[in-house]
Amino acid sequence: MQTKLEDLTNKAEKTGLIMNVKKTKALRINTSKTDPFITLRGESTEDVDSFIYLGSVVTKDEGAAQDVSQQI
Repeated sequence: MQTKLEDLTNKAEKTGLIMNVKKTKALRINTSKTDPFITLRGESTEDVDSFIYLGSVVTKDEGAAQDVSQQI
């Protein structure tokens, strides 16, 4: 993931876009790792427990399974 983020950052900067480290979040699904996940320009991104994607709640334990089962 780190390599892909670095590639994305480099390509974005070539077009004049700058990724904001403070707005970049990381979500680990089904893992117990606690070390810094991804860094962007030397700064660690914030790890989150859940986020909303296209109106569905995605959590680190079950992904979107909990939200889908509630909607059914």
